[in-house]
Amino acid sequence: MIAGKSWKLLFMCLFGGLLTSCSNDFELTEGTVDLPVVYGMISVGDSATYIRVEKAFIDEETSAIQLAKDPANLYYNDIEVVLVHEKTGRQSVLQRVDGNLEGYKRDQGAFADMPNYLYKIRKGNLNFIPKDAYTLLVRKKDGTLLTKATVVAIAPYANEDITNPGPTALLSFNNLLDFKVRWFGDPAGVIHDVAFTFNVKEEKAGKVTDKSVTWKVAENLEKTEYTFKGRAFYEFMQGAFEKDPAVKRYFQSASLTIVSGGQAIKDYISIGQANLGITSSGEIPRYSNLSNGALGLFSSKTTFTRPDIGLANVTLDSLRNGVVTKSLNFQ
Repeated sequence: MIAGKSWKLLFMCLFGGLLTSCSNDFELTEGTVDLPVVYGMISVGDSATYIRVEKAFIDEETSAIQLAKDPANLYYNDIEVVLVHEKTGRQSVLQRVDGNLEGYKRDQGAFADMPNYLYKIRKGNLNFIPKDAYTLLVRKKDGTLLTKATVVAIAPYANEDITNPGPTALLSFNNLLDFKVRWFGDPAGVIHDVAFTFNVKEEKAGKVTDKSVTWKVAENLEKTEYTFKGRAFYEFMQGAFEKDPAVKRYFQSASLTIVSGGQAIKDYISIGQANLGITSSGEIPRYSNLSNGALGLFSSKTTFTRPDIGLANVTLDSLRNGVVTKSLNFQ
């Protein structure tokens, strides 16, 4: 324990698309704070933007776990959350909404889950311009600035930016060969996730149902290409579907999704991984790109999905008859 006064500071950051959830404990040695905890992600393609703003809370007598159950300790009632387009200076004030009523229910856990306050603005009220800078301001209604951060809106991908597989190519996974995904886009997107989704019809006892499975091929890539063994596709399918001789399966289509995030996301992930491993101290590093000592993350991302991709005939044949997936009864 650190000498002098100490309190437990418990905060939550919600990090999503390149998204994860985390909770950490930190020690405050003295004094009191009015400390925002912010999570925000802007995306040119989203129909609405949501920003989470909460506050750190401290108490000499009461457990942080107990405090976390009271919404009055989590949320500000006297702030404005604003997005500023740096090129024009236009300020857009976000509306406080209950995320539970917007379809974004908060998971049950250490923190109160009702209400689930978020700050929202629709695309019709703020249409992000690719490659332009936007500043998030969190300020009290008397004008006092609590924190701010600036990011550049990552430009979305065009279909032709994903060069392998090409826009009209079928997916061809060969057991003995490598498969490469390659793309090009806005240099502001510096960290990437790649995933395939496969859509299948299953028939059993005359009843047909649809099933989709998602294969997270790679996460947190810093290059705009990724190579893997073709055999990995069949191994994924083997694990994704139950072996049932009574089920006939029919491949329908695939989709490819690439999610790219900005520098702040890359830094967050890099710092979080820097102190892991057998020789680490066990302390979790803290990263924030918010000003005035605020905690959290404000960044940009873009998501591209190419739907309705077919499989090459040789791949369909291997899916039906190959040693890895023959027991799945693809027709």
